[in-house]
Amino acid sequence: MGKSSSIIAVLALIISIGATGFIIYDNIVVSPPTSPAENQWYDSSVSVFYMQASEAWGTITSISIDFDVSLGQNVYFSFMTEIQFDDSSNPSSYVQIQFEVDGNIWSFPRIYVRRYNIVSPHGLRMSASLQHYNTTMSPGTHSITLVYKGDSTADSIRPCSLFIQTFN
Repeated sequence: MGKSSSIIAVLALIISIGATGFIIYDNIVVSPPTSPAENQWYDSSVSVFYMQASEAWGTITSISIDFDVSLGQNVYFSFMTEIQFDDSSNPSSYVQIQFEVDGNIWSFPRIYVRRYNIVSPHGLRMSASLQHYNTTMSPGTHSITLVYKGDSTADSIRPCSLFIQTFN
C-alpha cells in the first residue's frame, strides 16, 4: 500500500507541475500582460468640409482634442474619415490630410489620395484612416486637430472621428 501511495503522489506532483507550467506559458509567454490605456479621448463630426481654393490648408474645425501626456507615456492617434471626390471635379484631383499638434502641421503621417483619372457619374467615395503611435511626446497638455487640402473645391471630407489613447 505504501508503494502505490508513493506512485500516486509522484503522479499528482508531475501533473501539478505540468499544469503550473502550462498556466505560466499560456498567460505570460504566449500572451504577455499589456498595460491598459491610461487615458482616452474621442471626438467626431458629421460636418462636410470642402477643399479650399488655391490648395490652401483648411482645418476640420469641428474636431479638436486637448489631451495630457505624462512623463514616459506613449500616445496613439487614430483618425477615420470618408473622402468624396465629386463627379464635377478634375479626374486626377487629390486630397491630403495631416495632424496639426500644438499649432504645428506634422508632415508624417499623412493621408494622400489621388483619383488617377477615375471618373464616375456619381463621384467617388472612399474611406481613409490616419494612425500614428508616438513614443517621444513631451509631458504636458497638447492640442490636436486635423488640416486638409486638395486641388478641387468640389471635393470634400465627410463624417470623421478622432481617437487618442495614452499608455505607459
